[in-house]
Amino acid sequence: MFKSAQPRSNQIAPAGKEKIVLTQLSLAVAFITLAFSSCSTASSYRKLANSRITTVQMSNGDAIFAELKPGKYRTPESITEFTKKWYTLMLGWSGGETAVKVNGNLTIPANSYAAAQMMDTRLQKAFLTEFSQLIPSSIFAQDNQLKSSAKVRYVSDPMPLNGDTWAINVVADWILFDSATNSETKTVTFNKNITIKAAAIPAKPVVEEANSLQQLIESIRAYGLEIINLEEFEA
Repeated sequence: MFKSAQPRSNQIAPAGKEKIVLTQLSLAVAFITLAFSSCSTASSYRKLANSRITTVQMSNGDAIFAELKPGKYRTPESITEFTKKWYTLMLGWSGGETAVKVNGNLTIPANSYAAAQMMDTRLQKAFLTEFSQLIPSSIFAQDNQLKSSAKVRYVSDPMPLNGDTWAINVVADWILFDSATNSETKTVTFNKNITIKAAAIPAKPVVEEANSLQQLIESIRAYGLEIINLEEFEA
């Protein structure tokens, strides 16, 4: 007589169940990690696209990354530098300075004339009419040893007023120094609240043979900024 075969059990041992569960958990974790990585990569690409990064090739052949900005965007550093430049030029001159005629009958030093080009036409005329009255006429004599300078004590960070206009506060003194007597002859408080606006950046002129004053004015206009208002600032 043959013995009847016993049916095999389909049940899985506890240890086998644990292995299956662990395998399933590992697969789930791997899937979640892969999905998260894909989302992060996609997000990075979106940020890169939105930041409008482009490649610019320099004249020497080197390639650099640059971020595209609106045409009237100016960096805080350039606005601050522009402001300090205005002070340096407007108040920086010495005896024997080249005289420049403005507004018909006003005489100002060449450096002050260059600084005036950093202002819009309306403000320029009004400011120079008053400023020229403070300039000693003797400054244009060749043997004069009077020196003028700006002592800038504080410059605030540029404060945006809108997309193309900024306000900046400056605490400074205008100092007149006589080299003949080695003494300060006058100190004038020159604190200003200055409103600066983005301006068109002119193309580089075709004529290269410009005099030093013209070259200075061209370098100033390359900032793409102009002063549109000046007010007294109480420090």
